[in-house]
Amino acid sequence: MSLEVQILLRNSLEHIQAKEYGVAKELLLKAKSLDPLNPDVLRFLSVVAALQYDHENALILIDQCIVIAPSNGIAHSNRGNILKELERYDEALIALDKSLALSPNYAEAYNNKGNVLQALHRYENALPWYDKAISLAPAYAEAYSNKGNCFGQLRRYKDAMECYYAAISINPQFAECYWSMAALQLAQGELELGWKNYEARWFIDHPIAYLYANVARLENTEDVAGKKILIWSEQGLGDTIQFCRYIKKLSDLGAQLTFKVQEPLLNVLGKLSKYCRLVPNGEVFEESQFDSQSPLLSLPLVFGTTLETIPAQIPYLDFDHDKKNLFLREIGASQKLKVGVIWNGGFRADSPELWAINKRRNIELDLICRLKDVSGVDFYSLQKGDPAESELRARKEELWPDLINYADLLNDFSDTAALMECLDLIISVDTSSAHLAGALGRPVWILNRYDSCWRWLRGRSDSPWYPTAKIYQQNTPGDWIGVIEDVKVDLASLAAAHSKR
Repeated sequence: MSLEVQILLRNSLEHIQAKEYGVAKELLLKAKSLDPLNPDVLRFLSVVAALQYDHENALILIDQCIVIAPSNGIAHSNRGNILKELERYDEALIALDKSLALSPNYAEAYNNKGNVLQALHRYENALPWYDKAISLAPAYAEAYSNKGNCFGQLRRYKDAMECYYAAISINPQFAECYWSMAALQLAQGELELGWKNYEARWFIDHPIAYLYANVARLENTEDVAGKKILIWSEQGLGDTIQFCRYIKKLSDLGAQLTFKVQEPLLNVLGKLSKYCRLVPNGEVFEESQFDSQSPLLSLPLVFGTTLETIPAQIPYLDFDHDKKNLFLREIGASQKLKVGVIWNGGFRADSPELWAINKRRNIELDLICRLKDVSGVDFYSLQKGDPAESELRARKEELWPDLINYADLLNDFSDTAALMECLDLIISVDTSSAHLAGALGRPVWILNRYDSCWRWLRGRSDSPWYPTAKIYQQNTPGDWIGVIEDVKVDLASLAAAHSKR
């Protein structure tokens, strides 16, 4: 290997560690032009592609590396990681076993195998692999953190926290571990600690940039009267709907608020206009006009929110009465229980790294349609977004011919809100529509995955955030059939009671 290629590799690694992937890729492509068959260059290019969520290309590159250097145990371990992200788990395990055969003292391969087993929900099987990684590398903070995640899935929370504390004692700057701690603490209802650790989201390899860093951060609610404060949405649509409730609380203290939100939510958040200046995320203005700013999901920390002080006065959003009347005329005079259904959160092209989680929270159409067995119910699809919306159009007559599909009439969230007001119940997976129903004060049954998001808390069928919500959670990973059967029993009872009114 020439000195120039060595320098390019070393510099690219520094940029990878700094998360400057574009610069790293440019350096590696230059190295590749100088030495096309260098396995280290190909392996690093594969790493960069994987870090940019281009796993298909990452696999091509690592395979090229292995053709040149078939005995490279690290390359086989990397291949296992990539296959895991592609959900080709059996192949991932084969690649990792190959890595371990070639490099039996390579701790990272043991850690990676534990991660694949976690992805397969084989949590008990995963634990010994983390232990082996730690035995080989006692200062392996990532292995401790991953083991903590595994214990969390096994509902062994004390053991999980011990692993997290071990990880941060090794690496006090381990932001991903603080993030995992936050999720566990929030899910357990330990909100005060959870909100503090949730701030670690700004220091991990996160797709959301911290904006307005030149404006002072809102740290507390003291002396906010008369101050000009910018609040900005930072995550998904559902997050904005859930936490926009804090806008009124801050306004009640006398703050002069500007609230930047995703454009699809502008109309449905209109009720908040009496408390703030509501603007779309794309609007540009002088930062100097503000005294302070805060990301939206940091407001619970600013207010010191506990389980007992969650602002759960509903409804805190409103609907368009004219639109509701139009939907009422469309629906007609059916006396059956009217139930809206949403079974898929859709693919977010702007956040491909979230697709694996989103897929776990979604239900297949041929499963959700089992609800049609319940008599005395008119079902309405509120499903928006592909691939689910397109699949419904293609398969509706085959799977659920009586489902009333008004998707073409739902142009934004204000339309969905108006339709929800015409219905007796909303049944939804964990998606923005579930939050909308809760914010409107509509009865909503939330169908929740086993590895639930922290916001729904663990071991509860109610929500302190949404008093009208009921949660149906998987008892085992991936078991939507059990959830749907429980829903069918309760829905049949509700429909029978409705028919007697």
